[in-house]
Amino acid sequence: MEHLAIISLARFEREQLAELLKFFPFGEQTRWFYLYSDSSNEEELPRHPNFIPKAFAGSDPVPQMLSWLEQEGLTSLCFAGRTSARIWFHAQRKPFITLYHGENLLLADLGALESDFTQQIEKLCDGLGLHAAILRSEAPTLGKPSNSVSYDDFAAFRNARCGGLLCTQNSDLISSICDSTPFSVMNVADGMSFPNLDLREGAPDFLTALGRLSQAPELAGETAPLGRNLNALLNSYSFFALYYDNYMYHVNYEHWVDLILSWHRRIGGEAPKRILELACGTANAASILVFRGYETHACDSSPFMLHVADTKTFKPKLFYHSLTEPIPQAGFDLIFCLFDSFNYLTKKADAAKLLKNASQALKPGGTFIFDISTLRNSLDNFSDNTSFTRVRDGYMLQISTYEPLTYRQLTHFYLFRKKLNVYERFEERHVQRVWMTSELIQLCAASDLELKAIFAPETRPNLLNRDGSDIDNRYFRLFFLLHKPV
Repeated sequence: MEHLAIISLARFEREQLAELLKFFPFGEQTRWFYLYSDSSNEEELPRHPNFIPKAFAGSDPVPQMLSWLEQEGLTSLCFAGRTSARIWFHAQRKPFITLYHGENLLLADLGALESDFTQQIEKLCDGLGLHAAILRSEAPTLGKPSNSVSYDDFAAFRNARCGGLLCTQNSDLISSICDSTPFSVMNVADGMSFPNLDLREGAPDFLTALGRLSQAPELAGETAPLGRNLNALLNSYSFFALYYDNYMYHVNYEHWVDLILSWHRRIGGEAPKRILELACGTANAASILVFRGYETHACDSSPFMLHVADTKTFKPKLFYHSLTEPIPQAGFDLIFCLFDSFNYLTKKADAAKLLKNASQALKPGGTFIFDISTLRNSLDNFSDNTSFTRVRDGYMLQISTYEPLTYRQLTHFYLFRKKLNVYERFEERHVQRVWMTSELIQLCAASDLELKAIFAPETRPNLLNRDGSDIDNRYFRLFFLLHKPV
């Protein structure tokens, strides 16, 4: 198991980290130590066996932290933000460089160096295997490192597309570049690299910070060649969370909620008191239930989606959770899982786990409702289909294919977002299984729940006793209603 220490030496970083860690999937591969200053007014921190917070009091906590790290044998560090990195290295009188890595751009901030610029640049570039790019206005200070190239200005550097490392002390230039697009951030000192979450005062960018935190165990402690793992670009981030509501603009969530509640009443008889939405995404349906006065909980396996959901006015009680893991709470009258989420379970064993988890979390007499995208939907709408959507700061391209031999629906999402004078490209790949009604009836029969009905949103009759192949080819979407026996 890897060990990683997150260092936070500023109050605003602590406050933001508490929010950032709220939905973070700690997992079993890394043990996370959280070292922070000032234990007063402590924010609520997550409880997980692999997350260990440790507060250090006093006006100068860095020596205490260093002593503790040495005692524990911990060398892999991650800084919460630039403020923590600056305090940390200045307390040890160590020069350091901050690297910013975005798509097609690698930038070195030399603002923390006071001397030996040429030597430090050459050492850094040798480790990265890159040549240095110097702006002519800074050449008198930075010198002329070996194999370096000079440019009149930043525009000339970008237009050259040389792939070099832009080395600069210009804080205004760094801010204008880094504020306009997400970057992977690293601090480099003594031949070691330290990931930085780059949390700043003001409105935090939690989605980008989550991506940085996810990469941190992989990047921390790397030696030469420095930044070897920086090629893991921000395209791996779940950008879709930011644009999910745009993508789902056509969905009438109020109508879906009305259907769910009416079907529950047909099966359960009484209005639900406690409701849980699984795979909630940005929690649009759950938020409507909160607005209507229901005690509503919601969970998702994407911390990115959960952070977007957490910004909504009428938000449910949110928590991180995977469909195949036992639900940590119980006693729900109604549990539902909508918008193709069941289709993302591509194995029968995983689908069986979900049914078992739902059964254990329901009250006796409770209802579990899930929907599927059908064979007809895949054939008519997602077989060799391409769609193009304008979003607030770019364009989203969706390319879908259906593989009839494996019953798999593949969807690629591409976001083209304009930043500075170029378009950045982000990509996500989604794989869904097209379930047959007969398969699901068998799975439900083997579970502890009773399958009471199958509905299509456009019809009122119960389709449970209809021919399965007929309804697979007739309807675009089907809802399965299961009841937990009393």
